[in-house]
Amino acid sequence: MSGPFTKEQMDMLYGKAADPVYYMRRQGNGFVYVWVNPVCQELFGIDLTGRSVEECMPRELALEIHKQYRIAIKRNERHLYRDYSLFSNRSSAMETELTPFSHEGVQYVLAVTKDVSEQKKIEEDYLFYQSLVQNSVDPMLMISADFTIIDMNPAYEKTFGVERYEWIGQKYDDIPQNKQKFFETGKLLLENSRSSHKSSSIFLSRIKSDGREAKFSASYSLIKENGIVRAFHVVFRELTNELLLKHELKRTENLLESYKDALNYAALVLIWDDSGRIEFANDNFKRLTGFDSSELTGVNIQLIGQAVLTRQQLTQLQAALNEGEIWRSEVRSLKKNGQAFWVDATIIPLFDVEGRIYQTLSILFDITDRKEMEEQLHHMAYHDPLTNLPNRRMMARHFHDMESKSSRTGDLVAVLYIDGDKFKEINDLHGHEVGDEFIHQFARALERSIRQRDVAARIGGDEFLILLPGISSFDSRKQIESIISRIQETLREGWLIDGKRFSPTCSIGSALYPEDGNEFDELIQKADKALYEAKKKGGGIVCFHGEA
Repeated sequence: MSGPFTKEQMDMLYGKAADPVYYMRRQGNGFVYVWVNPVCQELFGIDLTGRSVEECMPRELALEIHKQYRIAIKRNERHLYRDYSLFSNRSSAMETELTPFSHEGVQYVLAVTKDVSEQKKIEEDYLFYQSLVQNSVDPMLMISADFTIIDMNPAYEKTFGVERYEWIGQKYDDIPQNKQKFFETGKLLLENSRSSHKSSSIFLSRIKSDGREAKFSASYSLIKENGIVRAFHVVFRELTNELLLKHELKRTENLLESYKDALNYAALVLIWDDSGRIEFANDNFKRLTGFDSSELTGVNIQLIGQAVLTRQQLTQLQAALNEGEIWRSEVRSLKKNGQAFWVDATIIPLFDVEGRIYQTLSILFDITDRKEMEEQLHHMAYHDPLTNLPNRRMMARHFHDMESKSSRTGDLVAVLYIDGDKFKEINDLHGHEVGDEFIHQFARALERSIRQRDVAARIGGDEFLILLPGISSFDSRKQIESIISRIQETLREGWLIDGKRFSPTCSIGSALYPEDGNEFDELIQKADKALYEAKKKGGGIVCFHGEA
């Protein structure tokens, strides 16, 4: 047996070890087993002594072992590596400690492998717990059994106006009298639980950081070790009425215990390694997007990110992850069939014991319905409900964009203020239903008459507004009159409603930016005055600002 150790020494040190132990010698680009303990013989069913790693292991595993052994030798210090990733589907998890050393110019490695499956589960549970606690909108407080404040989340600081760094490590009895109110709930819960040793909830009123009094349910979970209560985790949830108080009591009994299952049930979960390769996608991801986990596993997250994130979002995400920070945003994504959907995305970097990011956890919640509602409300806020044309508020935005372009190009922007002639008679003679349809058709006629870059709006009753950008200063009058002529011709062609043809006329007042004014409201006022002059002359007349 080669190396600094004899077989007898290795037998005495590791012969009865419960974990596999390998004593390896570097040979060329590979490694050869010099000595292994009996546990290894049982695992492999053959004598490994004198054999190379390639002879005894699948090629992919042998390459990984060589890689880790070379890292240990290069660093010339103890090196730990794992054969698993957190949240992977593997039930078993092994961790190997490598000790490199040199003897007479030959490199050797002592490898001790341990089963850390239980540790893997604990780490997974802890990471889920930490990500939920730190990003929870509910205030949370951790208190030890001797009434010492262990931790609080950002929501607790924000809700009650306390600073975490001031109170961590403080015992309740040592807190100044005027500050004890912030933590008296925790003390009360602890005292009430000593006899029952069960999780429970109470309801209380608390003053928030903005000075308002609010009702909360305070639910606590016991943290035990060997049957002894070591600490309490308290969750505060703000309530609005007595009915919610009763409902909350039923919901909060097992809140913390069900967080992980609830997350997997409600959210889309993606996990990728430090190289960006996707390692895990839960069933919800397939149900919503249509992508099977097998189609995503191994794909680089950069490819997906570039497809669904804006350049600004992608830059912000990469910057946050480089700093080891959590990133959150609303993202528009695409399903397998090309249909769009929206998610509230929280991206969490996961660190190893050396503080390096080795995995990234992405928790996505489907918010498509909310975004569609927001878009609908936004549309309603800026459009006329009868004609679906923009309203005055939206026209102000359009004018701002046209004004900016005009300052660059030197072109003019014309404002047409349009008033339908004798529209009131339509309602009086035919009723409001026909009147509404008439207004709708009038709006469509305006849209058909103007250019693609022009914008028409209804600003009330029978009054409409049209913005004409890109008007040349050399023959502005001729260009505007050409568009007005198309409007009048389309109106003369008219339309049918309930078998009756309508061919309306309209009066128009016009003002020009920047010749007649620089502000949107100023131009509308001047176009309105021009319209007034046109109305005085009778129906179907056009007047430009400055013409009496």
